[in-house]
Amino acid sequence: MRMMFVLGLAGVIGLAFGGVSRAEDEVGPHKGPVAEWGDEELHLEVVADAKTGDVTVYVYGNHNDLHKGRALPIDAKTLTLALKTTEPATTVKLEAKPAKDDPKGKSSVFTGKSDAFKTDKKLVGTISGKVGTKPYSGDFKQK
Repeated sequence: MRMMFVLGLAGVIGLAFGGVSRAEDEVGPHKGPVAEWGDEELHLEVVADAKTGDVTVYVYGNHNDLHKGRALPIDAKTLTLALKTTEPATTVKLEAKPAKDDPKGKSSVFTGKSDAFKTDKKLVGTISGKVGTKPYSGDFKQK
């Protein structure tokens, strides 16, 4: 009896945690790879244009916000994207480009440009920045 309880509990735990996906395995509303900041606090989607070298990062709140496409404006003027798929790694400064509905002084969209994005290689890298005074960093990997 005790063994059945333990096996049943292990199965429930496996189901509860086995389906949890890491942010770097997720795809955002614009079909870009996602980085997670904090413990489900923020999700950042990276969308690059291989023709122009432009890159746009969209900021969302928790997991549900990401999948519903609900932007979350943050108190930051710049972010840093380190692209690891180039030799040496390429660092791109992303500037705030507030969406029309973002409150003054906050942005849910950040943009930058680099020839390093003019490729058909899968994107792999890290996005870092500060929201107010709190530093964040998270990895992303395109499938």
